[in-house]
Amino acid sequence: MRFLSNAHTHTTYCDGKSTAAEMIEKAKELGFSSLGFSGHGEQGFDSNYAMDDGREQAYLKELRALQQQEGGLRIWAGVEEDILAPESVKAFHRQQLDYVLCSSHYVHNPDGTPAQMDGQWVAIDGSSAQLRQYVDRYMDGDGLTMAKHYYTELCAALRANRVDIIGHFDLIRKNAVKSQLFDEKDPAYRRIALDALESVRGLGVLEINTGAIARGYMETPYPTLELLGAWREMDGEVTITSDCHNADYLNFGFDAAMKLLCRAGYRRVLRLGCGQQLWEDERVAVLRG
Repeated sequence: MRFLSNAHTHTTYCDGKSTAAEMIEKAKELGFSSLGFSGHGEQGFDSNYAMDDGREQAYLKELRALQQQEGGLRIWAGVEEDILAPESVKAFHRQQLDYVLCSSHYVHNPDGTPAQMDGQWVAIDGSSAQLRQYVDRYMDGDGLTMAKHYYTELCAALRANRVDIIGHFDLIRKNAVKSQLFDEKDPAYRRIALDALESVRGLGVLEINTGAIARGYMETPYPTLELLGAWREMDGEVTITSDCHNADYLNFGFDAAMKLLCRAGYRRVLRLGCGQQLWEDERVAVLRG
């Protein structure tokens, strides 16, 4: 039995390569029972990949129309909300969207605002060279200091806002090696990440995100096996997502993610529901077979 759902899906309304209709067509081809869209929500400063207010309104209008048209496939209208989104935008998301996937994509200044260097926003998962320069210039070359700051800001936002899904929790790993920030096996880094995860116990469903594998950046999903195991010990819930930007990769890496869940000791995994309930569960032991 396969995992037939995805809650982290991007379209051409933000930085995706496929339209909503193309994603739906692929989901039907794969036999999906449900599909959730999570366009990058408005965040007020970087419009290169996120929706502005006009696009977000059009996105929601199309998804509501598609929900009315589709019969066999349950469609959910969600959003990926950056922790730096304005409070008014966050309120709109919680009033108008079916679910909120919350994540952090930027390096932050000490006052919590998005950091710029040489006129460009500094992204956690962007240019590894730029990230290294930022750490050298503003954090005395200490990548662990930046990692701690990243987790501090992310977890504070998760505690302050109601979220349904915690997105790519340890995204900072993506550039850790290329930027020579830290060794992710270093006990000091692992302690920072584990303490951060503990601080958001029970605050949302943790996604096992395979997107970086599909795009050739990583060999394993977010988060690490160690963090998944710790989350299980906290009785945390999980779902599998592909962070899909191209319909051809809608279920990329799902089998590998399921094996990782088995190794971490999980017995069930959540998927988006087929009816009115946001979540339904599947037994990992069944899916493993």
